[in-house]
Amino acid sequence: MVTGASSGTGRDIAIALAEDGCDIGVLGRRTDALEETARRIRALGRRACVLTADVSDEQSIEAAVEVFLAWSGGRADVLVNAAGVTGPLGPKVGELSAADFDAVMATNLRGPFLTMSRLLPVMCRQGSGRVVNIGGTHGMRGRAGRAGYASSKWALRGLTRSAALEVGAHGVTANVVAPGAIAVERMRDRWAAQALEQGVSEEVVRERYTASLGMALNRTNETADVVATVRFLVGEGGRNITGQEIVVDGGVIV
Repeated sequence: MVTGASSGTGRDIAIALAEDGCDIGVLGRRTDALEETARRIRALGRRACVLTADVSDEQSIEAAVEVFLAWSGGRADVLVNAAGVTGPLGPKVGELSAADFDAVMATNLRGPFLTMSRLLPVMCRQGSGRVVNIGGTHGMRGRAGRAGYASSKWALRGLTRSAALEVGAHGVTANVVAPGAIAVERMRDRWAAQALEQGVSEEVVRERYTASLGMALNRTNETADVVATVRFLVGEGGRNITGQEIVVDGGVIV
């Protein structure tokens, strides 16, 4: 099961795992977008189950997991929690509202807690399973103006590590993949606008961006980099890795 599978990283992870031979339950809030992800999975010859649910809502997740397990024959081999929100960017502590803080924590932390709470017992009973939670490098350092987001990703590390200790004896692993900023369409649009405004090429703008981060590889992160790491963790390469955070950021956090 992959959450956040209607778009972006979650969608790409779901399709990649289908390419690797998995049948996928795709979970998210937008049914139409999930149906498109499912269509692409089925085109690969794999089964797909559309699960429309809000990861922060306990009853919604309980209902979705019930449908998923009925569809999967009671098995849950892989859980990828990719659903996430950034919340407001900019407000400082003291300016950030409690409601906005709670909304970020509900999706980024409560969501993985709810799916793990329902599927880890299944994995333990079957004696195997892989959990991959998509965190972020803001969960490894403070960031002014992003207290809610950073807090949720720091907490996700603690949840994952604790779960790894609890389920390891049953052959189940739990890890975090922590991407840096990914060159998504929104970011590319911003670079294009800056290039036009400054009279330079988009490549120059991208190079300035990576240099400003002190990125060792001087190469922007792509969704494919995150997908490849998830594939590794749920495959044979990840069979003896648990309770870890793998950073995929081009060498910013070093």
